[in-house]
Amino acid sequence: MQESQSPAPNPPLQESPSLGRRHFLKTTGLTAAMLAAARFDMMAGPFTNADFDKIIPADKKLGRDWIASLYARGEALSATGQDLQRIGMPINGITTGQVYLGGDGKLWYWNLDGVRDKGVSVKGPRFLKPDIAHSPFSQGFALQVGGKAFTLDSEGFKKVVFTNEYPMGRVDYTDSSCPLAVRLEAYTPFIPLNRDDSSHPVIVMRYTLKNTSSSAQQVSIAGWIENISNLKSGGKAKGQKIASYRELDEMSAVECSAEFKDAKMNKAPDNCTFALGIFGNERPEIVDLALTQEGAEGLFSGQKDAVRNGAVEKQDFSKPAYASLGRTFTLQPGETKTVSFSVAWHFPIIQYANAFGMKTVKAPSHYGSLGKNATEMANAVAKRETELYETTRKWTDTWYDSTLPYWFLERTFIPNNCVQTQVAQRIAETGKTPEFYNFLEGVQCCPGNCTHVWHYAQGLARIFPQIERECRDKIEYGMGFDPKTGSMQHRYTEAKFGDAVDGNCGTILRVLRESQMTTDYRFLESIWDRVKLSMDHVIEKWDKDENGLLEGSQHNTLDEPWFGQVHWLINLYHAALKASAVMARQMKQPAVAERYEKIVAKGAPAMVGLLWSDEFGYFIHKPGPAEDQKHGSTNGCHIDQVLGDSWLWNIGLEGILPKEKVRAALEALWTYNFTPDVGVFRKTMKEGRWYAEAGNAGLVMCSFPNGKIEPKSGKASYAGYLNECMTGFEWQVAAHMIWEGMTEKGLAIGKAIYDRYLPRDRNPYNEIECSDHYSRAMSAYGAFLAMCGYQYDGPEGRLAFGPRLQQEDFRAAFTTAEGWGQFSQKVTAGKQSQAIDLHYGVLSLKEIAFDQAEGTNATSAQVSIDGTSVAAAFQTVEKRYILHFQDGLNLKAGQKLEIHFA
Repeated sequence: MQESQSPAPNPPLQESPSLGRRHFLKTTGLTAAMLAAARFDMMAGPFTNADFDKIIPADKKLGRDWIASLYARGEALSATGQDLQRIGMPINGITTGQVYLGGDGKLWYWNLDGVRDKGVSVKGPRFLKPDIAHSPFSQGFALQVGGKAFTLDSEGFKKVVFTNEYPMGRVDYTDSSCPLAVRLEAYTPFIPLNRDDSSHPVIVMRYTLKNTSSSAQQVSIAGWIENISNLKSGGKAKGQKIASYRELDEMSAVECSAEFKDAKMNKAPDNCTFALGIFGNERPEIVDLALTQEGAEGLFSGQKDAVRNGAVEKQDFSKPAYASLGRTFTLQPGETKTVSFSVAWHFPIIQYANAFGMKTVKAPSHYGSLGKNATEMANAVAKRETELYETTRKWTDTWYDSTLPYWFLERTFIPNNCVQTQVAQRIAETGKTPEFYNFLEGVQCCPGNCTHVWHYAQGLARIFPQIERECRDKIEYGMGFDPKTGSMQHRYTEAKFGDAVDGNCGTILRVLRESQMTTDYRFLESIWDRVKLSMDHVIEKWDKDENGLLEGSQHNTLDEPWFGQVHWLINLYHAALKASAVMARQMKQPAVAERYEKIVAKGAPAMVGLLWSDEFGYFIHKPGPAEDQKHGSTNGCHIDQVLGDSWLWNIGLEGILPKEKVRAALEALWTYNFTPDVGVFRKTMKEGRWYAEAGNAGLVMCSFPNGKIEPKSGKASYAGYLNECMTGFEWQVAAHMIWEGMTEKGLAIGKAIYDRYLPRDRNPYNEIECSDHYSRAMSAYGAFLAMCGYQYDGPEGRLAFGPRLQQEDFRAAFTTAEGWGQFSQKVTAGKQSQAIDLHYGVLSLKEIAFDQAEGTNATSAQVSIDGTSVAAAFQTVEKRYILHFQDGLNLKAGQKLEIHFA
């Protein structure tokens, strides 16, 4: 039984949306230099034992320096020394397998065939015991200078520094015994809004070598690969390993494969081609198809003269086999040269899970259908390398060229990497089955594009909206949909699990979001009848009398049905009804919209009257009457209690619940659920998995400040969920707080997550819940949208911004249906101005709006594109400046829209 907490409120933090870093510096007396130089290891305290008498202290005692770190621009995440071994950044194209870039530039955690890693568990063990860099086979790069070889990793160089630039990675190598300094830029083409150009099974390793000595240096740089075809399945099969060399217009490559007497071996998931290439039309001086050992020894003896274009080398399958490729050149003092290698693969058949217990099936991979071998995969990138590199670099620079703190930019974007892991597979069309995306919840964990997990994710819809649209059409309203009843399986692969009320409602909300990330209503028109049927099914199954209060068995993301009146499910249901009403009106069905709106009009006040507790200061859950219906959050303070209102911010709709109740519920979550030391909480609340350990801060799923009612759950593990810190839920609350003006508290929740994933402790690229790279963590992107005050409706041609931080000088990236770029705002002497720099694609607008910055009061606006005036009608509505373009406004990449209010 958890002891009661005092309801005394936490001392307020600064929460005005206009308060930012400059205000903090003024009020604390700290300087920007002091912030940049400070270390923020001490988050909170000091505490006494009495502070934790109530398990979670109401007064968080956050340290002055730690609060400063929330606002400080800071620097990009970096690592050196022992911390390098925990860095594992997914670096392959989306849905092409899983490969990590290590902190020292090695590639590791190769899983290209979908075979389950034995270390994967639904208990998420890698949080407490994070992986250390390892690889099932050998691959690497080295250079030779002055007769000495240096592997390009932490063993070859004394000083190695990794710097985050996700989706790119940077590694710098220096050593007093080496006359060269080396910088690695590793990337796979990653271009928001361009799904196909971001789906190459190719990693580019761009090494820039600089001669730091005073004399000319003869330099060789080369890489090696191991023949991995049928590495697992080959066993004692009779066959041969094959290495070949090819010269193409824009690259040269060595490629490894295998052939067997038994043709079945060619259908194994690990049957593949694997290629190492060098981009450019200069031919390599180093080629070796019969390399017999890994590493730098012997790497630089292979010569091009001995290997002609089209050469093939075969050897017995039972022996290890390697191939190498490299360049030799002279560098003058101070001279630099860049050599771009590619590592590419082609697995035509992959395994993917389609049932619990991780039962797998074989299927053709989408990317495998686009070419015959790995060299062709690499050549597709080589032919466009300048364009693909520069556009990937442009997005990377656009994202990080921001006034927002580096830590915030990193943590809100990095979770999108889950689609670069074995979470995601793109299955090619086979017979009557269309091409589709198979999404797990986490790496090789919980199959079926789970609706009640994936609806939390906000990042993928804004970065690659085409993927989300296809999933709505082909999965939730396709393979997992009953067109007769409107029922939506919460796992498309397994009908026995039925539908989940939160998954249904969350998916309906996703449809409106996906429609808004287009430029017209064609997508919505194609899917609306199915969406309406599913909304009607939710009403018929859980709200038959249409009073707006759900009843019966309500399966949800906490993996068992809750009963009675469940605050967060009702609120999410109302949000889905509100979104459905909007879509119904867009589809010219006002009567349908009115029906949905009437249910909300009844249900919202009924929910407040029934579930709001003035005594507690938050919404509660009233369970069902039977003994086996008593489980759930009951009188606890539950993390998702206002989830529906949070969701509505993401699609630009007004909230449903009274603002003061929403704000109070969020304040209660801060007071009762955010703890500076999760370890103290878990000494009492022992059940549950560890996604925040002793000494870590976090927002726990549910606290019981008024005495815990023991859950009557049939499974203790489900009750244990309430004690965990799961980042996808935490980010949802953080985003909602930022939207509601509780900026500092939202930042604090996010920064606690950042601190938990520092490379000194674990892999910062792997937010864990149930399993690795958990998809719910993409809710983090919602916190970024909130900080920008971003809202977008493509079919209506509307775009809006309202920075919650640093209004006087703000700059951040944005995406729309067809273009992306950078938004900036400045406030000087009471005058507010904005700019939209479009860096990619096109942008069509009919209306653009900006929150009125504090201290401004404009009555007119001047608008221009690249200095040419544009006509616009101006109005101010509820502290928002709105511009209407009667004839529309069209921007192309490279153009700049400027607005000056006066």
